[in-house]
Amino acid sequence: MTATSSDTIAPGAAAPGAGPAQHSGQPPHKRHLAGAIPPAARHVREWRYFAGLFGGEHIAATEFVIGVTFVTMGVDTMNLLVGLLIGNFMAVLSWTIVTTPIAVKTRRSLFTYLEQIAGPVFTKIYNLAILLFYGSLAAAMITVSSYALRFALGLPVQLAWYPTSVLFIVATLVLGAVVVAVASRGFEAMANFATICAPWMLTCFICGAAVALPAIALEVTGEAGFGNFDGFLAAAREAIWTGTTLDGEPGISVWEVAAFAWANGAMVHLGLIDMAIFRFAKKKYYGVFSSVGMFLGHYVGWISAGLMGAGAAIMVGKSLTAMDSADVAWGTLGYIGILVVICAGWTTANACLYRAGLAAATLIPNMSRQKVTAGVGVVIVIAACFPFVARSVMPLTVYGAILLCPIGAIVIAEHYLLPRIGLTRYWSRYHDKSLNPAALLTWGVALAFAATMVVTEWISFYYIFLPEYALSLLLYPALAAMMGARDNWPKDEAHQAEREAALIKFERKRDANAQQQAEDEEEDPSNEHTARIAKWLLLGAVVMLLSMIGLAVQMSFSSPTAEALVIMRSSFFFAAVTCTIGYFILAMLAMRVTDANEA
Repeated sequence: MTATSSDTIAPGAAAPGAGPAQHSGQPPHKRHLAGAIPPAARHVREWRYFAGLFGGEHIAATEFVIGVTFVTMGVDTMNLLVGLLIGNFMAVLSWTIVTTPIAVKTRRSLFTYLEQIAGPVFTKIYNLAILLFYGSLAAAMITVSSYALRFALGLPVQLAWYPTSVLFIVATLVLGAVVVAVASRGFEAMANFATICAPWMLTCFICGAAVALPAIALEVTGEAGFGNFDGFLAAAREAIWTGTTLDGEPGISVWEVAAFAWANGAMVHLGLIDMAIFRFAKKKYYGVFSSVGMFLGHYVGWISAGLMGAGAAIMVGKSLTAMDSADVAWGTLGYIGILVVICAGWTTANACLYRAGLAAATLIPNMSRQKVTAGVGVVIVIAACFPFVARSVMPLTVYGAILLCPIGAIVIAEHYLLPRIGLTRYWSRYHDKSLNPAALLTWGVALAFAATMVVTEWISFYYIFLPEYALSLLLYPALAAMMGARDNWPKDEAHQAEREAALIKFERKRDANAQQQAEDEEEDPSNEHTARIAKWLLLGAVVMLLSMIGLAVQMSFSSPTAEALVIMRSSFFFAAVTCTIGYFILAMLAMRVTDANEA
């Protein structure tokens, strides 16, 4: 879960004229258009934008922690492979059939649409929840990055819930200060850097897994190879995903794995936060391009991280429970692994802190976003000094789904269900309410249900968000009917229909202008020349990454002796440093050429 650009993350960006009760001196349809399409991004995006965005968004530091945690949770090998396949497929399906259609139809972010449905008071409460979730995740990612610095500083492994080293606290504070400085000043440059990092980080995951495989094979079979896929599965069941925890208890089931993979991004797809991204989609089916993040970042990333963890434990002679993400990365990738941990944690923390700062800014409107983000950042950096935060990433993502998914269900019910059962959409704003009581009560009941399930353990923790979502979807229309949605406001509804018709007209004109502009740019000979240069630079960058993968895979399948493996790993570490430097130089040059061409 890393970064997107600032126009795609807008908690608290309330729509002027979101309801008939608000007035700004503008005609109603102008106020509506201003809330729906921000000036910084009034154009639709092609499919490549979403494929690239999800690649950067879901190849992150969390993948290290989650992939290794699956190993320690004792999941069975086939349960992991099949469960992740099912869960990530369901996540892609959720983006495609839930998030994208409503985003394309309304052309709004969740935050502007939620204010029209539930009122400004409810939106502030929701932004407080966003602040808590993303603030916690930012703290965890700063801690993950700090782990990597201990190799240079000679710090001990942080296994207690509290810090055991003064130098670790100092390193965390310094790294956190950099994160706060970047996030409080703006996000576009860091988002671009995260986009460059994503393909390289995925490459490092794949290389780390390939480097770990021979070590695992030597430990299990006595040879540096598995022979075939069945041999790999047998070794994996013995040494990696064994089906039992370290205490000998049965591991989580295939359905719990699938539920976690689905829940991991549920707050942004079922919870509709990614309406902010897909409001710029050209087609409703563009949600399928989330598969780039789900199957490369999550499926490949989590499996690779698990292999890296098992291989690193063998190579350094430690128990996996006594290792952190930096140990795993160092054991399999050397100095490049340390850089991966730092970059992944840094880019993710920046994205999360930026989101938390935006949410906090709506709660303190009299203070600038920069100052609010800096203040939130100070609290987050202090929290990052406590290592238990980083070890809580896996349950934290599920708690995020439990906390935020009911809001998506409320919006879906308002948009689709209310008109179909004879109730009035936007009824709360027509009542001139600043708080939708049905929405607040639905959210409260849903969270109470979830809390009961957590305490009583009647159903698995990983499943809770599903019945909670269904409960919210059914409860909200019933409460809305009792609290005023049966009433009619013909005049206000007519004004709303005019605004929506004006938005459609505006979109068509905007799309036509964007298409004409794109055609004009393609006809410009200078643009064609610079585009060709950028393509060649990107091709060179891709060659660097493929070279890294090729060297790692060669080591994995060459079946050398244990002594030869040590020599090959040393050669790979040197080549990986060289390829990494070459990749970043070429990728950054390509981005500069592209930016200059668009300027």
